[in-house]
Amino acid sequence: MKFTIMKKLFIALFVLGIALPSFAGLKVKDVVGTWSYEVVTDMETLTGTLKFEKNGKELTGQVITDDGQIIPLSNVQIKENNVLYFEMEVDYSLLKSSMTIEGKKYTGTISTDGGEVPVTGEKID
Repeated sequence: MKFTIMKKLFIALFVLGIALPSFAGLKVKDVVGTWSYEVVTDMETLTGTLKFEKNGKELTGQVITDDGQIIPLSNVQIKENNVLYFEMEVDYSLLKSSMTIEGKKYTGTISTDGGEVPVTGEKID
């Protein structure tokens, strides 16, 4: 009898060990919405919002700068370790962003031709 209970407990823990990683991590519903951003460069601080939507099975998005410019995002992906990745084209340059989301806040970088710049923000809607 004791062996059967231990065996069932072991099986339950094993199944949970396999299943929990699939329940953890960033989900589309966690990303969808409006996020603020702040990018600090040597010359200026840029602020605005990022808006993410679910379009069928894909995530789509856009940057809305504080001066009203709208920049579409491409290749929006949720990666391992709560990382959100996307690309955007600005002035004929492809910028690549990688953000680690923790709850309603994120930190990350934007890769440009001139190097990487930090970006931070939080979910506002």
